[in-house]
Amino acid sequence: MALIDETAARGMAQTALRAYGLDGAELHFVKYRENYVFRAEQGNESFAVRLHRRGVHSTAEVRTELDYLVALGERGFPVSQAITTVSGEVVCLVEDETGAEHQVDVQRWVDGAAPLGDIGAAFDGSSPLEPADFHRLGRLAGDLHGHMQELGRLPGFSRGAWDLEGLFGEGALWGDPLALEGMSAGDRGVLREAITVLRAELAALGTGPEVYGVIHADFTPENILVRGEELVLIDFDDFGEGWHLFELATILFFYRPHPRFTEYAEAAIAGYRSRRPLGEDQLRLWTGMLLARGLTYLGWAAERRGDETAEFIAEHVTPVVVALAREFLAGTTEQV
Repeated sequence: MALIDETAARGMAQTALRAYGLDGAELHFVKYRENYVFRAEQGNESFAVRLHRRGVHSTAEVRTELDYLVALGERGFPVSQAITTVSGEVVCLVEDETGAEHQVDVQRWVDGAAPLGDIGAAFDGSSPLEPADFHRLGRLAGDLHGHMQELGRLPGFSRGAWDLEGLFGEGALWGDPLALEGMSAGDRGVLREAITVLRAELAALGTGPEVYGVIHADFTPENILVRGEELVLIDFDDFGEGWHLFELATILFFYRPHPRFTEYAEAAIAGYRSRRPLGEDQLRLWTGMLLARGLTYLGWAAERRGDETAEFIAEHVTPVVVALAREFLAGTTEQV
């Protein structure tokens, strides 16, 4: 699909701000990955304005995401606050110059906050985080899953699932990991074999409420903001149904090369268990779930070659995923 440039994105964001009663707000570019994100400032208030990439999610899916954000906030769970338009909608649709519609949502900026961690520092082993930080992350994930289980499927629920098909099927949410160019035939074969075994293991685990439900699915330290003593969870763009252990694997995956990985993993799991049960039937699949998470990143990169992040994944993350596949097939698991 054709991608829009920053100038066009800015224009549509400014158009959308009128619907939110924020006409005339000063707009600052923040980042572009899957979506364009701007910071809007009006008076003493700041807002995050997100212009969604066309075709990634339907409007119903975006609305579902924001409905959960509102519901979690009403329950006191620490998330960013979704803002409605003057007509009470959580999603605004704006047209580009071709007449194609784009989704925009606005959330209150989390002032005085900074990300807990950085994926780059996680991966190169320089992250200064302590096991206590991961214990807090585990507790937060456990609290989130508790709220999600109580909320269940909200009215109008529409969202993809990180289930067998969403992870490995023909319509995998982030693409086919085996389609990533540049892998050796041997490595590709190892991944193919591991996927076959992992599918069987996850099918046996099942999707009962004790192991599976609505999850954030991008629970990385970059998406955890620290404000004083409070942790705030942001960026629900990837959320949907999935295994609870997949959430924990997401927290830890990029720390896999870190020399303190085992300490971090033990702490995160202990933190989670302080809030919710996490049985040995799940933990025996710890390496497999780390592998599942890694495979999604390879699928993402396969569809975006040329992108800086995709090239980093292809060169540096692929060897980590292949090593996890070999470990999984050998029947070894992380002792956590």
